[in-house]
Amino acid sequence: MDEQPKPHPLSIRKVAPAIASLILVCAVVSCTSAPPVARSSQQGAVSPGNSSQAEATAPPPDRPGPLRLPGMDAGTKSLLTAGPTKGSRIIGAVPGKGRLWVMFDCQGAGRAEIILAPAVNLPFTCLKETLTPTLNQLNLNSKTALTVRVQAPDSVEWALRVTR
Repeated sequence: MDEQPKPHPLSIRKVAPAIASLILVCAVVSCTSAPPVARSSQQGAVSPGNSSQAEATAPPPDRPGPLRLPGMDAGTKSLLTAGPTKGSRIIGAVPGKGRLWVMFDCQGAGRAEIILAPAVNLPFTCLKETLTPTLNQLNLNSKTALTVRVQAPDSVEWALRVTR
């Protein structure tokens, strides 16, 4: 009349696979690097002689902060910076041949355009109450220096950084 104890419904054989799966998922999640910070919803690669035809508008962030000069990635060299400022300006010249990154942040209602004469035009739509960050990669084939200028109405505040 020895009564054998009944096994618990959650025996180690039933629970072990779930625990192992949970540990594996936690390990994968903790070892995965965070995704890179998104700079822009307006990105593109442009070759010299071609102007960027695509135009997009970034979704509004939670709260726009004060406009600042766009940051730099490690290992890049800043070639030109301008702003924050309003209106149109000639910024300066950058050497041709190779890859350039053009970072442009704007705020205020209106259209802005970055012109790298004589080869590239990059048009953007800036929003009244939203900071609109953009990032464009240019792959230049010519050694000819490019003159960088920004055309924007006085209603648009902007900041620009060109890096290599």
